[in-house]
Amino acid sequence: MQNFRTLMSFLRRKARDESGAATIEAILWLPMFFYILALSVDVTMVFHSYSRIIRAVEDVNRGLSVGRIKTIDEGKQRIAAALSNYKGVQSDIKITNDNVIVTNVSVPVTSLAFLGAVRPMMDKNVMVTTQQYREN
Repeated sequence: MQNFRTLMSFLRRKARDESGAATIEAILWLPMFFYILALSVDVTMVFHSYSRIIRAVEDVNRGLSVGRIKTIDEGKQRIAAALSNYKGVQSDIKITNDNVIVTNVSVPVTSLAFLGAVRPMMDKNVMVTTQQYREN
């Protein structure tokens, strides 16, 4: 009987003790914090990659504009080389009748995202279109 009373006394003390309450809440919120962290990493990688794509396309447009790059095929090869880290890169370069160089590049988001937290966007493509007048 004494053991039962001691056990009940111990259980009542533990039931009133709130020292582990914060731990439970933290465990419940921890997955959400990790998801937000992963999402921010993926969005940062997509924006960084977008700026790299723009830089590569503008370099090729400038090369075509001043005559450093001679043909459209050479321009496409330079874009492919500059963006070789990404899979599924598609590029199209046209020179219009007004001597405007129009370059379109498409890269799947799946090759840009690092952790895959942007699942609703994984079937989309990042599209970059630039135009520049031909100078020569």
